[in-house]
Amino acid sequence: MQRFKAFVGALRPKARSAGGRSLAIALAAIALAATSAHAQWRVGRDSATRWTKFGRSIAYGSALGLAYAGADQARHQPEEWGDGWSGYGKRAASNVGEFVIQEGVTEGLAAAMRRPLDYQVCHCGNAMKRIGYALRAAVTDHMSDGSNPIAIPRIVGAYTGSFAQASWRPSNSDRTKVALLNGTTSLGIGALINLFYEFR
Repeated sequence: MQRFKAFVGALRPKARSAGGRSLAIALAAIALAATSAHAQWRVGRDSATRWTKFGRSIAYGSALGLAYAGADQARHQPEEWGDGWSGYGKRAASNVGEFVIQEGVTEGLAAAMRRPLDYQVCHCGNAMKRIGYALRAAVTDHMSDGSNPIAIPRIVGAYTGSFAQASWRPSNSDRTKVALLNGTTSLGIGALINLFYEFR
């Protein structure tokens, strides 16, 4: 589920400044270290380790990031990055980098906090209750004890990725607005993905 969430935020671009690159590298390193600390804790329906799930998500997300870079290229967003392979390369690196940071932070925090990331289908029966459950699950975690705490890993990951990407956007763009929009959109897409899983 989380791999889909990241990609709406993937509609922006790559680092020029050393500061933006340094921030992205530091966040990715911290997230990967946290993830590997609990890599052997088995999660999900197929009993994959968190490290395996992270690798799958990165591979899938990178492919989508490259595709979204093509869409950004067609829309000339941002204009400052130009056209041709050079412009596409910047957009692709931006989109993939944003996703790696978001997914790394989300997976790392989830491992450290022992939070699930897989969507658990509701057994409520009533369609309206199922819809409400799916929407709430975008920002809460369904724990094995029946509790539903705020989904800190998912929320922090969504906004960390979007703010990291905003930090390397051209300086004439409204970075904060773009980052908030991308992070929120990512969580919203997660809610739609939950609805798909709930009613498929």
